Amino acid sequence: MGSADDRLHLRLKINNGLLLVRDDVGTWLIHGAADGLVYPAGHRLVWLLPLLERTPSDVSAELSDVPVTDTPLPALVRFALTAWGSYWPTLALDWLDAGWPTRDLRDVLADMKDSRELSQPLRDRALRLWHASAPA
Repeated sequence: MGSADDRLHLRLKINNGLLLVRDDVGTWLIHGAADGLVYPAGHRLVWLLPLLERTPSDVSAELSDVPVTDTPLPALVRFALTAWGSYWPTLALDWLDAGWPTRDLRDVLADMKDSRELSQPLRDRALRLWHASAPA
């Protein structure tokens, strides 16, 4: 998309030379440290998946200057819950079990709990979290 410049702030290492950064106007970008290219984070959520291998508190702590709702993390968790296989959905459910907000994910959890494509343990976890997130 473009090259990096001095306007990039709030750096969070994703993995292998990728950084999640926020520029001075609040746009979240993925910066390739090796090639200097910059991409909108919302267009490359798959590149953010390794963040789910850390705890949500660790990731949030590194982005403590910004409310998590103003980061790409909510979109990442939603994306991971609908990802292929079981690895990424399992890690996303781990984030939910660790206290990540489920209020805006009830639709995804409902789909997961009823999915024949997911393993029974994943469906059971989704069902439990879906019930737990019901409005009071």
